[in-house]
Amino acid sequence: MTKLRAVNKFNLIAVVFLVFINFLGYIQPILNGFFAFAYDQGRDLLAVAKIIYEGNLTLIGPTTGLQGIFYGPWWYYFLVPFLYISDGNPQGVAIFFGFLGLFTVIAIFLLTLRLTNNLLISFLLTLTASMSKNWMLVPTLIWSPSLVPILMVGLVLTVFKIFNSQKPIYFFAFGLIVMLIADSGAAFGIMLTLSFLLTPLIFRKAFLKKEFLISILGAMLILLPKIIFELRNNFLISRSIISYIENPKIYGGNFSFFTRVWHRIDQVWGLISASISNSNKLLGLLAIILIVLVLFKVCKDQKSWEKLKSDKLFWYLNFVLVTIFVGFTIYKDTVWDYYLVGLPVIFIILIAKIFNLAHSIKNLKVPVITFLFFLVALNFDKSFFTPFKITWPGEGATYRNEKMVMDYIASQNPKDYSFFAYSPAIFDPPFDYLLYWYSRKGLIESPKTNQKNMYLVIREAETKKYLVSGWYGDKTKDSTVILDRREFPGLLVEKHQFD
Repeated sequence: MTKLRAVNKFNLIAVVFLVFINFLGYIQPILNGFFAFAYDQGRDLLAVAKIIYEGNLTLIGPTTGLQGIFYGPWWYYFLVPFLYISDGNPQGVAIFFGFLGLFTVIAIFLLTLRLTNNLLISFLLTLTASMSKNWMLVPTLIWSPSLVPILMVGLVLTVFKIFNSQKPIYFFAFGLIVMLIADSGAAFGIMLTLSFLLTPLIFRKAFLKKEFLISILGAMLILLPKIIFELRNNFLISRSIISYIENPKIYGGNFSFFTRVWHRIDQVWGLISASISNSNKLLGLLAIILIVLVLFKVCKDQKSWEKLKSDKLFWYLNFVLVTIFVGFTIYKDTVWDYYLVGLPVIFIILIAKIFNLAHSIKNLKVPVITFLFFLVALNFDKSFFTPFKITWPGEGATYRNEKMVMDYIASQNPKDYSFFAYSPAIFDPPFDYLLYWYSRKGLIESPKTNQKNMYLVIREAETKKYLVSGWYGDKTKDSTVILDRREFPGLLVEKHQFD
């Protein structure tokens, strides 16, 4: 009993320490407005605001980047309570996502502790992950892929439960979580869905049974809004998918299969390096080699090998990794790092399992713990010593600077004015949303078209792209007088008046 209380006490200390570190590193900057508010954030919050304030309910979410293919609406409805509670303030939503990142770290710690029953290894690995350069382990961005890591924790726990219990609720949760992941990160979700469909064939004893139909039911529940949308819109998404399969458009270069294999290996190498070796790929390679050697030692130890051989979750996670790797290798276009958003969670869990087995081998106990302490030291960020000292001014997509622009314009109490924001992406949803929010709060009058006075907000003004593209001349018609000009980090604001 005394030993159990001691373990619980140390568990609590570990959680408190992780909360403290991550609060300083990730939430504190958000409280000062230092978070990204770019194209996706503006677009999504504008859609959610119209759900809340205008009743624009929807059966689909944002586009996936492929014409006619959309996410489901769950991301928008997930954001609804947080935008409503914050009264439309993006910073309030960002603070929630800061805590979501913190909660993701704690969830990874508790999961690894549950799977290994080794407090020291779980804590040191989670501490390394929380201080790493890999945003996928502490996702704080207002962006649907930020939900994938915490959902992956839930998926791993659910599969663990299925291997140890055949309760229908776990099968239902399995299908539900897989489709929620697919609705949060489409590319990763498609490959995960492939592994989901193959799971009954690979792990027959646990999954090839009538309960798997309940998993399909859970998946269909998440797909239901899109199914209704399809029926109402002549199967628009299905036809777009078929069109893409028949005539795929390759934007990033059509490389040979073997070149793609190397690219995918290099990406996985980079993700592991970002997760455990401070993005140093050489040290990351050495760490990978060491992990493989430790695994080899574990396999040579009879007792440890028997445990590993019977660890169904370990083999399931490797199966998922192989399926995703093969799937993205077959995929011919560019694979962006965020397509692999769920992999770092799997890496951490697999490393924890391998090192936990190695820790039970007498001559490996000290080297394993020494290596983990080395990873913590390698990833330690000196900025933790000065968490409240922010010297970075931010950039054009930093919320703090965009809000300063809006506050500056609102302070002039403009009447009968036009407003245009130039972005290399052509459209500028962040300022569209801020105008919507400010005008709804009564902080500024809504802009109108063809007014005598006009505000131009220009991103990347130093590149002069807006002059070369003709946008500047089109808006001013080369017949305006500049009444005021103000610079903010990454943003330029000009007030014009037509002659």
